[in-house]
Amino acid sequence: MTNATTEPTETPSASGGLTAAQRARGFTLLTITTFLAYIVINIPQTISPNFFRDEIGMDGALNGYLIAIREVPGFLLIFVAALLLRLGLARATAVALAVAGVGYVLFAGTTSFVSLIVPTLIASVGYHSWLQLQDALGLSLARHGEEGSVLGRFRSIGFAGTLVALLATLAILFVVERVSGDLRAAQGPWLRGLFVATGICSVVGAVVISRFPVSADARAVVRAAPRITWRKEYGLYYWLSFLDGSRMQIYFAFAPFVLVEQFGVDALTLTLLLVVAAVINWSAGSWVGRLVDRYGEKRMLTVGYLMHLAVFLGFALSQNIWLLYLTYLGYNFLFLFSIGTTTYLRKICRPEDLAPSLAMGISLAHLTAIVVPIVGAALWARLGYQFPFLFGTVFIFASLWLTQKIDIPRQRIAGAPGWAETRHDAEEEIVADAPPLPIDSGPVTSPAATVALAREDD
Repeated sequence: MTNATTEPTETPSASGGLTAAQRARGFTLLTITTFLAYIVINIPQTISPNFFRDEIGMDGALNGYLIAIREVPGFLLIFVAALLLRLGLARATAVALAVAGVGYVLFAGTTSFVSLIVPTLIASVGYHSWLQLQDALGLSLARHGEEGSVLGRFRSIGFAGTLVALLATLAILFVVERVSGDLRAAQGPWLRGLFVATGICSVVGAVVISRFPVSADARAVVRAAPRITWRKEYGLYYWLSFLDGSRMQIYFAFAPFVLVEQFGVDALTLTLLLVVAAVINWSAGSWVGRLVDRYGEKRMLTVGYLMHLAVFLGFALSQNIWLLYLTYLGYNFLFLFSIGTTTYLRKICRPEDLAPSLAMGISLAHLTAIVVPIVGAALWARLGYQFPFLFGTVFIFASLWLTQKIDIPRQRIAGAPGWAETRHDAEEEIVADAPPLPIDSGPVTSPAATVALAREDD
């Protein structure tokens, strides 16, 4: 072990190369960073709709164009990651958070739609890069057989940050409204100040994670790591990521509109739902992670997709507002089950492939970021609000079918960690080759952004 406790170097390897003290230090640093990162993600998503409408003067069409611009870096993440990972995993994470912080600070000075484009792209590059790097860092601390528990713990920490972001933002705006008597007239400076505060949190998180400890042997893995990974052996993970992204686009584009437009849910009620969802996920993250470790990825993903199916059918068919509240909370809870997709990749891939493969998964999840919402919108306009969700069940059924092909012992490639304890009783002895991708061969945003949809009806 050389200078592992003093140098801010990086590792994508397992935690076996770290001492107990280094591992504890890594948990502490990643805990602080994850908490701050979720504050960074959720404050802008909570205030942006109101800021764009009231301060910039944007309408729904312009907001749609801005979302399309925002999603471009997500699709191009494989190339961004190829550049960042040359720095090593922790330094890449620090750079990603710093870049996101710069983007959010620049939002504070915007006055027009055109002036929003550059900050949007900068913040999106940092935000999407963080999405794939956070899991790679968490897995680098996980002992064999504890991958799900570790990721679940950090998911819980993230939702604690989400809860703090929601409550802090609501408290500030509530006070501004009570003092001024007219929130829309007085909120401008405060919203711009929140963007600046978000940028500061992001930079602090970058400084913290830059001290992430690694072992000496991990540096060799970093040097050997491919910058872009596209392997047919990981095809099942790629397909699941693609389908998950398509399903999430349906939810984020249309679920809030069902509550707001079809059932008249107001801003306060929707905000309370978001707070309840954050509390549930904060409490349940570690529990879901332990279930993944105990029962295996195949069984837990199957359960998760079956519950996704129930949620989508609930949005499509239910006329009971309380059942819709339950389905709204349920979908937010089911984000936790994506842990299984990430731990599946960890168990079948070589350590040096992990971070670039996670980047590839997120890029594939954004492949349909524009097409799926457009198709869903056409179905809504022509047939009714139920049909985008019925359309979304196609992605869920496909995910269920592919999940049955998970067989970790048979799909683990040469060079992947050969841990006997990763084999679970839930995984059947079947030949489970994933179908090839169309060419050679894993939110996404927080639902906090949907609060403003209800405010427009108040």
